[in-house]
Amino acid sequence: MSAMYKSLLSATSNTRDLGGYPTVSGCMTRRNIIWRSDAPTVWNASDVHTLKDHGMTSIIDLRTSQETEKHPCAYASEKGIVYHAFPITAGSVPPSTLAGVPLSYMEIVAQKEVSDVLQTVAEAEEGVLICCTAGKDRTGVVSAVLLLSCSVERKTIIRDYTVSREYNRQRLERYLAEHPEVDRKIVLANETSMAQFLDLFFDRYGNVENYYLKAGLMPRHLAGIRRKLLESGPND
Repeated sequence: MSAMYKSLLSATSNTRDLGGYPTVSGCMTRRNIIWRSDAPTVWNASDVHTLKDHGMTSIIDLRTSQETEKHPCAYASEKGIVYHAFPITAGSVPPSTLAGVPLSYMEIVAQKEVSDVLQTVAEAEEGVLICCTAGKDRTGVVSAVLLLSCSVERKTIIRDYTVSREYNRQRLERYLAEHPEVDRKIVLANETSMAQFLDLFFDRYGNVENYYLKAGLMPRHLAGIRRKLLESGPND
């Protein structure tokens, strides 16, 4: 893997920070507040230190119960780390067509578990690592909502999503070799899928505030996420 795409954890492929992104108001997202990742299923002593040294004291696992039973999170019982399981079934398997990808992402944001994730992030005292199997679809959608919550630029949200294909390159090639019937474009994190999802999101909800309300969340949850994830900027 290129050093440019080096995972923050040695035993995962796609662990990275949602910090350092510009917003439309001119401020930046804070580093080491939210990490997105593929599932950390292999215990690693150096990774334990990395997580704790960077304040990652909560893990939110978006995988289904079948996935976690087969490959448990290595840090679910780790002292000093709080483990949350919010299983999201939508997006756990690839759709049959490329056009189905953004539609499956809309199914993800409609699941109650996403509101549980947002509330947990808003109320967490320190940093949170959010993961699913590959850290691309379910984690990608939740990451997009978190970045939308902070008014991160659209092009940046799309870029954050698509870079998973670089981090996951070896995983992708293995998966396609095992599943030759799957269209490569469907499992590849591509710009069109995220762009179309963002269009569908705003067509349905209008804005992030409405999404939070329809998800059963309170304004304080959105404010809490913004307070946690945003640095002060010139227009704040």
